[in-house]
Amino acid sequence: MNLYKNAVEKNKKLIEDAFEYIWKNPETGFKEWKTHEYLKNRFTSLGYNLTEAGNIPGFCAEFDTGKSGPTILVFAEMDALNVPTHPEADPKTGAVHSCGHCVQTAAVLGVAAAIKEPGVTEGLCGKVRFVIVPAEECIEIDFRCDLVKKGIIKYTSGKAEFLHRGLLDGGDLAF
Repeated sequence: MNLYKNAVEKNKKLIEDAFEYIWKNPETGFKEWKTHEYLKNRFTSLGYNLTEAGNIPGFCAEFDTGKSGPTILVFAEMDALNVPTHPEADPKTGAVHSCGHCVQTAAVLGVAAAIKEPGVTEGLCGKVRFVIVPAEECIEIDFRCDLVKKGIIKYTSGKAEFLHRGLLDGGDLAF
């Protein structure tokens, strides 16, 4: 157990920095481009190859243990809520991470970093696919319907859109 704890502890600053950045840059669904770029840079610096969603924010990054087994999908949601009365809401957009996605996403980045530490995957098999997904909160429906009309998305939620785009194909279990 100490191996895993130490692997996470070694990446504590990465996790804290990610939380801080995402908290200070809240973006609502299908608009999470700053968060996308920030996380994309962190995942690639950890050595991950990404499968990007394309014309919407989000991507997948997969870790293969090299041993036969299931593919586990680990989700991190990037979007914030519109709560303009929140004391820390973005003054221009009213967005704030009052839903906690900034914590969730920073934690998943931490897991992606920790799994790369020596010895961590000794007892694991299969693959872990980190799914960095937009638009989990069901808000700004007019904006999303406009994206549908323009043919940018087919579904108004990020997970359904990722499923439609094949980014979840081959997954055996999701968290």
